[in-house]
Amino acid sequence: MADKIYETIIIGAGISGLACAKTLQQNNKDFLIISGNIGGRILTSKDTKVNYGAFFVCSDYHHVLKYVTLKSRIKLREFCFHEEDAAYVLFEPRLIKYFLQFAKGIKLLYKFRKHLRKFRNATEMISQKKAIEQDPFLFKLYMENADDFVRKQKIQSITEVYLSKALHSTTFSSIYEMNAFSFLQFLLPLITPIYSFSFEMEEMTKTYKKKILCKHVDDVIYKDGQYKIKTNDETFKAANVVLATGINWSKNFAGVKKTNKPVCTNMLHIQGIPKNIIAKKKYHFFSPKNRVQSIAYLQDNTFLFYYKKKPFSLETFFKNPQIIAHHYWDPAGTINGHELIESNRGNNLYLIGDYNVCGLEDSYITGVYAANQIINSH
Repeated sequence: MADKIYETIIIGAGISGLACAKTLQQNNKDFLIISGNIGGRILTSKDTKVNYGAFFVCSDYHHVLKYVTLKSRIKLREFCFHEEDAAYVLFEPRLIKYFLQFAKGIKLLYKFRKHLRKFRNATEMISQKKAIEQDPFLFKLYMENADDFVRKQKIQSITEVYLSKALHSTTFSSIYEMNAFSFLQFLLPLITPIYSFSFEMEEMTKTYKKKILCKHVDDVIYKDGQYKIKTNDETFKAANVVLATGINWSKNFAGVKKTNKPVCTNMLHIQGIPKNIIAKKKYHFFSPKNRVQSIAYLQDNTFLFYYKKKPFSLETFFKNPQIIAHHYWDPAGTINGHELIESNRGNNLYLIGDYNVCGLEDSYITGVYAANQIINSH
């Protein structure tokens, strides 16, 4: 049987792979997606009503917003912070004590958001690595440890009491693990509206769903200016290959020797009656010392419960808890470190995804970048 030949093969159908396909389709380019599943980390409950992957989108996710339906706005007053047996909210008298540090942090976030938006515009045509290196402010942040940044900016107290818990609950990391870029990026909900959402997969893929092949790729071989992509029962050929899988799989084929460190978490979807400790607010953030990372109330009277590997008692937070689903995210992202990886690996091979900058919007744009490189190379 003759090998099937395509101009471009995209391996992986997460948000970056789908974005690459969408851009190629809009420009009438020949391609095929090969992936073990469709959606990647865009995982939902069986009835598709609950997101098990990304939980919110920002109002400035201009690419992603075209393919989501916004639900309720997630408001800061709905957050509750937990430190051992104490629980407190953001807007209460104790915040006055940290007002100057809070104001300084907000000022830094506005400056960061301005640079990030320019970065996103640039990365449609140049790689994330080049775009960060060309912006001295962003590059310094990426190469600086978050705890060093916090100390230099003299915002230690507000970070310890509030920000570290918010970051631990959304990135599953402590400020001693992440860089200053990620520190500010994941605090942007303080100044940018965020919403729960549902991803409209049909709208995203309707123009090219027949070009998606649900199979696992076993090997990628480059020889004589052409790629061979092998599955368990077929071989495909392509002039261009886009690797849109998790970095742990892609790095071997892309020649990447060092990556940022992955973060992992357990997620439970729970039906139960909340006890007083979590009954008054919708979103609960915990200290990095706690085995529980975060708890989120859903509109269907269920909860998402994130925790570390060690076992715990659900009865601490719920009466009669019932587990609807469990998922172990390994990884949930690769955000800890200072490694900037080039997307264009040479020989028409492109690496896309969230290995430099984590988040739906930035992952999507890496797919746009790879597609633009292919479109403009002919």
